[in-house]
Amino acid sequence: MTAPAPVSRLSLCSEGVPVPGERPQGTAHRWNTCFALEATPREWDRMRDPAGWSARQREVMGRLGEHVRASGLGYGLLMFTSTRLERGEGGLRRVRVYTRPHGAFASYDRADYQLHGEELFALMEAALLDTPHPELEERRAQTPSGSDWHVCTHGRVDAACGKFGVPLEAALSSTPEGKRVWRTSHFGGHRFAPTVQELPAGRTWAHMTPELTGRLMRREGDHRVLAPHYRGWSALEPLAQVAEAEAFARSGWWWLDTPKAAQTQQREEDRATVQLDFVGPDGTPGTLTAEVEITHHLQTRGSSHKPGTSAAPQYSVRFLENG
Repeated sequence: MTAPAPVSRLSLCSEGVPVPGERPQGTAHRWNTCFALEATPREWDRMRDPAGWSARQREVMGRLGEHVRASGLGYGLLMFTSTRLERGEGGLRRVRVYTRPHGAFASYDRADYQLHGEELFALMEAALLDTPHPELEERRAQTPSGSDWHVCTHGRVDAACGKFGVPLEAALSSTPEGKRVWRTSHFGGHRFAPTVQELPAGRTWAHMTPELTGRLMRREGDHRVLAPHYRGWSALEPLAQVAEAEAFARSGWWWLDTPKAAQTQQREEDRATVQLDFVGPDGTPGTLTAEVEITHHLQTRGSSHKPGTSAAPQYSVRFLENG
């Protein structure tokens, strides 16, 4: 009798810990508007599959695609759930919209809604395409203070996120902050699993553990332990994300929560000068100017399910003495 062939182990694009020599800075998804909607994992997959879209969804998503191509700027779309998930009365779904405020800021503005079915697409039209939908005002809900912590657990998109994200979310859910921790659909960066998105701040973190995430939640301990795990702030393009992340490493916890703005200047193919304007801990305005340069590329895997690698840029940052 022929013995069964051994089952080969899937080679994951992340082993749950940082890869020596690779820095994750500059990899956060850039957006000015993000939607976070309550949905089951089965609904996550339906939302991502155009074959199952309704005519209304197909029409709106087509228009949004045209908007993204014309503007050159995407939008965030997170679907979240937890073991505590409870739908509202009449099947209402919780939806949160995060929008970038004008000027310097530390966190995106948040608005909460309770929506039926395809009302989500009216909200997306209103937020991204300026289509009037005054009826949505009746769906507004109270917005709580504080942060929500979205852990990517979308194993059907990438097995690494399932293997490492699910245990992280489970561990965090048992902490005092656990009521604001969510299992979340794919938001990019499989190779950084387990990866966490912090809202309304709009920051994304790589290779997180319960201990590291707890420190971040409470702004506790040495911030420099977290600095190598900071992927970036979604308000900025990649080179500015790198400069802003390095400013956090050199400044401390206060940097995360202070209003700031960035301007990318003197851009060349592999380098740029980034000006960061901020408000210091004592309320005094300040400026940091950083020279960011791509020094080399690493060949990294972007998926556990597809062969091949891609070139991931690695950076150096040098601050000029101007404040």
